[in-house]
Amino acid sequence: MSPAPTRTPETGAHQPEHRRERYGDRLFRPERVATELPRLSALAAMYDEHTFRCLKGLGISPGWRCLDVGAGPGDVARWLAGAVDPGGTVTALDRSVRMLNTFANPSNLDALEADALEAEPGQYDLVHCRITLMHTPQRARLLARLASWVRPGGWLMVGDDVDFATHSSPHPALRQTFAAMRRMLNTTIGTDFHFARDYPGRLAELGLTDIGEAATTPVLRADSPANDFWLRTWDQLWPRMELDEAVYREARRLLQDPEVVDLSLTHVAAWGRRPE
Repeated sequence: MSPAPTRTPETGAHQPEHRRERYGDRLFRPERVATELPRLSALAAMYDEHTFRCLKGLGISPGWRCLDVGAGPGDVARWLAGAVDPGGTVTALDRSVRMLNTFANPSNLDALEADALEAEPGQYDLVHCRITLMHTPQRARLLARLASWVRPGGWLMVGDDVDFATHSSPHPALRQTFAAMRRMLNTTIGTDFHFARDYPGRLAELGLTDIGEAATTPVLRADSPANDFWLRTWDQLWPRMELDEAVYREARRLLQDPEVVDLSLTHVAAWGRRPE
């Protein structure tokens, strides 16, 4: 990894509500493929095994019609395309499909560039959404829209991060850096690190049944996908985080120290079925 970037003057660390950005406007811009693709590939390496195991448990099979919301580079969408072939199709919906289109995608995968809060993509056997609701201030409205796109008998599966572990890290620099990140993302783009805590209850309120939940907490270890993801993420966020530079540099050092082992955020996946 490159050395920690130098802090540059920024305004808006605590922006008023009316000036709040959207994910991708300034932070995590999808057109910066050289930066975002390796960052999101590290995220996929952290969570794909867990996600695919949960999806398999829903009985996904050839012929299903699937929608992947917030598809990003398309790791989940491509896996779904293989799982539903022959006869099945996958729609990968995102506000930008630039990263998705850098890959040679299977013929049964279609890209839909649209805002999920405005799109009307239809009804599906499976609607999947990962690491999107937590970064969307209108998350309750979006969750209801996701459920409305599930056909009777079909499934909705959502997954987001909840920060159970970093509050109690034995390393003060990691505790402070994760806390500064949470504050900055919440103020700037409205990220909620607790919304997924009650996904089963939220899905039940939307009328879904057969609800299940599974969680995984990646280990922070040098050269792991988790550490790669956080180093790349912090390099983007650091100029806007309220954090002493010495603390930040120590946190980066800890994530590159082979002797340091800690816990990352917990990824919570939940699913429910629309009654026939």
